[in-house]
Amino acid sequence: MSAANSVGLGLAVLIALLLAAALLRPEKF
Repeated sequence: MSAANSVGLGLAVLIALLLAAALLRPEKF
């Protein structure tokens, strides 16, 4: 389950970064 957990955490981090970028720099989207 460690591999699945790492993949899930990676996806969560990517989504969080994308949301943060969209909120901080909306002109780029």
